Amino acid sequence: MDIDTLHADLRKRLDILGFNHPLPLGAIGIVSAILSDLIKTSEKLKSSKQQIEQLMQEKVAWELGVEPYKCDNSRLLSEVNGLHLELVKQRDKFVLANTELKCRVRVLQTDKKQLDERCLQAEAKIRELLHSADSKSRKNGVNMQRKPFVSTVRAGYYQPPKCCDAQAQDSKCHCPCNQPRKTDVLHEIERLQAETKNQEEVIDAYKKQIEYRDREIQRLGALFAGGRPAAALAKDCCYRSVNTLNEDVGKLQEEKLAMQNKLSEAMASQESASKKLQKLSERNRQLEHELKEIENVALSVESEANLNILDMERVNSDLQIRLQQSSMRIKELETILEVKSSGGFTPISSSASACSLDSTLQNALKQANEEKRALYKQLNELKQREHALLCDYEKVKAKYSKLKVKLSSQIAFGAENVAGEGADSGEMKQKLAGLEERLREVQEERDRCCGESKRLRDSIAKLRGENTEKDLRITQLESEMCLQKKASTSSNTGRLRTADSTGSGQTSLSVQAAFHRVERERDAAKREAQQLEIERDSLRNKLKLATKSQIDEQAKHEETIIGYSGQIAKLEAEKRDLLCGQSSSQTTVHLLREENRDLQERLKDVESHFSKLRVAHSQLKILQEQTERALTQHQDRLMCYESQLGSAEAKLNQVDGTIDCANKDIGKLRGDVSVLKASNAALQREKDKLLIELDKKTEKLFTVETELGNLKASKSGMRDTIDRLQRKLENASTDNIQKESTLRSVSTETDTLRKQVATLKRSHDNAVAENGRLSNDLSDAGSELTLTKRKLADCQQEVERMKSQLREYVQEIQRAEELLCVKEREREEMLEHYKSLSEGVNMLEVSNQTLEVESAEAKKLLQEAEGRINGLQEQVGLRQSEIKTYEKQINELSANIVALESEVDCLKEENQHLREDLEATKDLCNKLDLQKDKLNEELNEHSSIREQLNRENATLKRQLTLATTGDKAAVDGLQELLAASRSEVEQQRIVTSQLNQEVKSLKEQVSDLSRKLEQERDRATRSEATANEYSVQLQELRRMITDDRFAQVQSREEDDYNRYSTF
Repeated sequence: MDIDTLHADLRKRLDILGFNHPLPLGAIGIVSAILSDLIKTSEKLKSSKQQIEQLMQEKVAWELGVEPYKCDNSRLLSEVNGLHLELVKQRDKFVLANTELKCRVRVLQTDKKQLDERCLQAEAKIRELLHSADSKSRKNGVNMQRKPFVSTVRAGYYQPPKCCDAQAQDSKCHCPCNQPRKTDVLHEIERLQAETKNQEEVIDAYKKQIEYRDREIQRLGALFAGGRPAAALAKDCCYRSVNTLNEDVGKLQEEKLAMQNKLSEAMASQESASKKLQKLSERNRQLEHELKEIENVALSVESEANLNILDMERVNSDLQIRLQQSSMRIKELETILEVKSSGGFTPISSSASACSLDSTLQNALKQANEEKRALYKQLNELKQREHALLCDYEKVKAKYSKLKVKLSSQIAFGAENVAGEGADSGEMKQKLAGLEERLREVQEERDRCCGESKRLRDSIAKLRGENTEKDLRITQLESEMCLQKKASTSSNTGRLRTADSTGSGQTSLSVQAAFHRVERERDAAKREAQQLEIERDSLRNKLKLATKSQIDEQAKHEETIIGYSGQIAKLEAEKRDLLCGQSSSQTTVHLLREENRDLQERLKDVESHFSKLRVAHSQLKILQEQTERALTQHQDRLMCYESQLGSAEAKLNQVDGTIDCANKDIGKLRGDVSVLKASNAALQREKDKLLIELDKKTEKLFTVETELGNLKASKSGMRDTIDRLQRKLENASTDNIQKESTLRSVSTETDTLRKQVATLKRSHDNAVAENGRLSNDLSDAGSELTLTKRKLADCQQEVERMKSQLREYVQEIQRAEELLCVKEREREEMLEHYKSLSEGVNMLEVSNQTLEVESAEAKKLLQEAEGRINGLQEQVGLRQSEIKTYEKQINELSANIVALESEVDCLKEENQHLREDLEATKDLCNKLDLQKDKLNEELNEHSSIREQLNRENATLKRQLTLATTGDKAAVDGLQELLAASRSEVEQQRIVTSQLNQEVKSLKEQVSDLSRKLEQERDRATRSEATANEYSVQLQELRRMITDDRFAQVQSREEDDYNRYSTF
């Protein structure tokens, strides 16, 4: 019954799966095992997929949580960069001010030298004048003593020689008239030297500024080269839940898809426009080529026409020469005829031949003139056509240049004017249609020119043939002339020997001269032809150079077009990247703005609180000063009253004595008054010194207040720079999205930055006056930040390696899934082969074993992946614990702030107690005033005699008391101010010591963090080594699997072969 139930269950399962084949009883165990393995593997696959999805979601959540810390780091980086810029500006100002002061000092030194020289000159002149005055006075005295002298010498007109004669001008002149010039020249030289030195110092200052700027550029380049990417500065919602983040991510992805679709549409339109531009450029090239061909044809036509004209001119010149020769011959023949007629003989043959020659020559001349006129007409027509073609060519060239300019403008503004490409395309179509029409016209004109050139060539060939025929006729005529001359000479030899001999000699000489002239003209024509050929060659070279230059310009234009197209492609790629990252940048910008608003509100609250505390502190100081002054005044009054009471009692007791004692006392008191006056003068001097010191202290306080104002202005500037940087982040935060940072780097940065914020808050609460020193500390911290950023870059690289390892692990898991899919397919194949289970039981067992081995391997891989996932979860827990510790530190800092506020409240209470004490002292003073009034009434009752002495003594004592009280009050106030300044200096020293200790602690923390980084690097290297080992093991396992599969296939083929052999 058990076997039947198993068979029924298996049958049901196989029917559900779609296997309706018969199931023998012997295959029940194998089929049940295969089905159980299938069910287990499918369940494990589902569970592994769910775990992988969970891990991916956790990974995304961690990445989103990490990014706010990156944003804090970027903000602090921007602040540090701003402080560096301010330092550079202050250095530049200091250097420029220093150079200006040095220039002024040098100018003053030169002025001093000049004034000293002038003083010396004036002193020398004064001495000379005094000496001359003394000598004159002595001479006058001597002359007064002497007798009067009467000179017998006539008064001449002799003048003394000038200080600078022509003879003295040749040598060096040491005259006093040239000394002021020399001094002026020397002063000018000194002034120019001072100016050159000043300019050199200014140049050195500018060079230093350039060096400082270069260093700053290098520092910023190092920061951005090895530091954080701009994408790491984006702030995602670290305070939202993961579900809201997923919703935001989905919305952003939808927006991204919409933007990508828009981008694709824009790119398609841009590509179509670029294709149209390419077509237009090709069309322009074709037009240029055709224009060049037309130019070449026109040039060839011109050259041929010029050659034809030259040939015709030569022919005309030859014909004219021949006409002259024929006229000479006619004249000679006429002379011969006259001689013959005088002799009585008329040779009829010679006259007939001469007439025939004249008629033929006249006909030839007429024909030549007519041909020449026809050729001139044709040349004029050709020149007119050529002029028209050149005008058309210039028009086409101008249109081509305009089109080039338009194409360049379209290429330059193609990226910006994507929306207006439809109208541009319509305009371009219209322009293309116009260009096509113009091309058709130019082609028609070209065809016409070609036809005309062919006609001209035919006419030139005809003319050449006619010229050859005319040359032949002329040669025939010359030969006939020679024969006639010979016949005439032979017939007239017997009759007129002397005359004939002379006539024949003359005719032979004239013929030879004519031939020589013809040869010279031929040589001249050949030289002219050679010169024309040289000019033709030079014109051809010029045309070749012009064509080469046009080709080069065209190539340059094509290169520029290619460069613009490359720039357009780059701009398109950048536009894609910008549009892709715009969604994330918008969210980060919103978050940055929110946090900026929160920080601004906090800053406003802190500033308001600080201003309140400062006002309260100033009020307390004023109250303390007022109370101290009132106390000193009342104490002085009490002392005065007590002294007055004592003096009054002493006077009442001593009034009964003698007046002599009073007088002695008065003398003693006068001596005491003089001593007191001297002591009062010394006290006034000390008071002046103390007042000078107080003025210095007040000046220092004023400078501190100005520094505070500058710091506030720098804070406002920093806020402006933060806003600018945020705007820049909005524009350029999408270039480096792929880079990510690790939790370790973020935790270290947050530690350092939070500690720095805490230290800055403490320093701001304790000593605002030492912001200058803190700026130097901040510069040191900035350098340390650069080091930490470089370390962060190393950590980022290590994290990227870890991510690559994780990707490899995910790929391995995918491969395992693929193996499982392959196994499922194999199982399906096995189920298909289930029809022949009775024949292949052994084959199924072997495949089952291989599947078990592969499933075991997959299980191992899954276990390893689970172990790694657990390790990552432990690391996440450690990071959470570190975050909790940081939160505890923040709570402690808030508690410290509360304690400081309680101390401020205590100070307020003490001020209230002091006010109460002041009121009590005021009451006492009022009582003492009443007692004083009573005593004064009693004293007024005494006699009038004693009143005078009392008045004198009272006046003296009042003066002394007033001087002593004023001096005491001034000294007490100065001592209190000195004590307050000393206490402030001690507090500042304490604050500086605290800051130094905090800097040391920060350095220790940095060293600890560097140690942790080294440890993590070691761990990363170890993990890399393990990953390499795992990769090697996987490769070996794959090789084993392939070997097993190959063995299975071979075994199957052998089994099939054995089966067929048995059959």
